[in-house]
Amino acid sequence: MDRNRLIAGIAIAVALIILLVYGLTQWRKGQPQASQRSPLSDLTYCSSDDVRPCIVSFSLDSDGNMLVNILTPGTSFPAFYLKIIHEKGESIYECKKVEKFPANVYCIGEAMQVGKVLQFLLISKSENELLAEGSFAIIGLALPTPEDQLTLTLTVSPTQEEPVGTVTVTPTPPGPKSTPSPSYPNPPYPNPSPSYP
Repeated sequence: MDRNRLIAGIAIAVALIILLVYGLTQWRKGQPQASQRSPLSDLTYCSSDDVRPCIVSFSLDSDGNMLVNILTPGTSFPAFYLKIIHEKGESIYECKKVEKFPANVYCIGEAMQVGKVLQFLLISKSENELLAEGSFAIIGLALPTPEDQLTLTLTVSPTQEEPVGTVTVTPTPPGPKSTPSPSYPNPPYPNPSPSYP
């Protein structure tokens, strides 16, 4: 009888040790490791879903460079640069935080063609690690202010080399400056004429 109890005790002890080792290995797999990366974020246009980082807008500066305005999750989001992959290769855009609004970042680089599907990558400067990526077309470019005297020309050419809806920006010579007419509630000066009794 003592022999049967001893064998049963050893069998139970071995089973408990196996369960303990198995449980520890499973628990350890679930713990984040120092070398594991956080999940990759999708990069899209900003919407009411409030998913960040996201792209707010695209615009052109007076030198013809493209500005990409990005909204980040907050001040803890790492410094990054933007890489855009296109049919001719890839372009790197230097990104800077807006001084009084650290969640807003603008990136500047070469102008891209409107309507083409491009791949956008946010890459951390310190570790060169991919933070977010997305593929979509630029649906519009805000042009510089009227003082820069640029004209937008939309050409439609359904050839294989050039896509439908190409945007070309061409400088125009400065014309005569018009003075703005006063608007309500400001009356015209120097002698306003009454328009009511």
